[in-house]
Amino acid sequence: MTGTQKERIALLDIIRGIAVLGILLMNIRMFSEPHAAYFNPLAGNSHEGAARLWWQFQYLFADQKFMAIFSMLFGASTAIICDGLIRRGDPVLVTYGKRIIGLLLIGLIHAYLLWSGDILVTYALTSFVPFLFRNVRWAITMSAGIGFLCFGMLWSYLSYTDLAPLPAHILAEIGADLWLPPSVQLAHEIATYQSGWMAQFGLRATEAFGFHTEVYMHWGFWRISGLMLVGLGLYRSGFLGGKLPGRIYGLVALGALISGFGLAGYGLKANEATDWAFPYAMFAGNLWNYAGSVLVGIGYIASVGFILNTTRFRLGFMAFSNVGKAALSNYLFQTLACTFIFYGYGFGLFGEVTRAQTVPVILGVWAAQLALSTLWFRHFEKGPVEAMWHRFTYASWF
Repeated sequence: MTGTQKERIALLDIIRGIAVLGILLMNIRMFSEPHAAYFNPLAGNSHEGAARLWWQFQYLFADQKFMAIFSMLFGASTAIICDGLIRRGDPVLVTYGKRIIGLLLIGLIHAYLLWSGDILVTYALTSFVPFLFRNVRWAITMSAGIGFLCFGMLWSYLSYTDLAPLPAHILAEIGADLWLPPSVQLAHEIATYQSGWMAQFGLRATEAFGFHTEVYMHWGFWRISGLMLVGLGLYRSGFLGGKLPGRIYGLVALGALISGFGLAGYGLKANEATDWAFPYAMFAGNLWNYAGSVLVGIGYIASVGFILNTTRFRLGFMAFSNVGKAALSNYLFQTLACTFIFYGYGFGLFGEVTRAQTVPVILGVWAAQLALSTLWFRHFEKGPVEAMWHRFTYASWF
């Protein structure tokens, strides 16, 4: 979503494209099922056979991993944008502020009019954190980012220790609200999203507001701030700029992927051993993947860096790069496509398909994005939403 068209960084565009495609592996749950099913496999659809295997695949390879990459790239983009503004002699604070206001407006429209799972508002609200660290030494920035992440993990674990001693009937009541809604509530959500746009508005607005307030304060701020600072530090160190030797990328990829998948796999095994019991699976068992996803995200980035810096293999990289150059447009495209497929103003398949049956939808959306992005950049320099965002940022309205 960032960078000038004249001086783009190949690694960033490719990774950004892979991330925006990969994030659909997780977002498809919120597009197609009640929102509790995003976190709890026992909510909504069946968790047997192919559905269970697909859930496990998503958990290990995608859950929080691609969002981690996106968040790290946002931190890197803060440095790229601010450095560019300084070179051009533009006012940094005012211009960056206008850019974030534009992102906030796009996010609010997206969240309250289209899909409550929006992440753009969260990014806009948190954008001041990497901005404050944009000129800080990369090691200090990364240390601060790790500190934010650790605080978020501590908060989650303390939530578990506070809840665990409560009587079973109270836990069941709290869990029904946060973790495993009763069948009547799930049926109501399904019926609502199978209905028309206006009928969905109240529920969508309620969900979005909760995500932007309570969830943001308890989880989103610490997680996203930490990842943005880690990404900013990785960019300043040369890692995200593709400037390190291929051997370094290879070693980082190997270490990060082994340790990250190990942590995520242990968390999956621990949660399944408790049958995804509340509050353990929500607050404590999830911490293994919370940490592991950061390492896996870094490992994915390092893997691409290794390929770029040590081999001639480039198959598909241009297509991924094109998706990455229009990452914001492609992120919104996924919402338009998937809400039309699953919501009542389209085909109305919300809650009607099995989890495994969402795989063809993902593949179809990916194919459309790869093809359309490639076609678009044969004629234009910026993605469609990126172009409007750019005009808003540099317009002389303030």
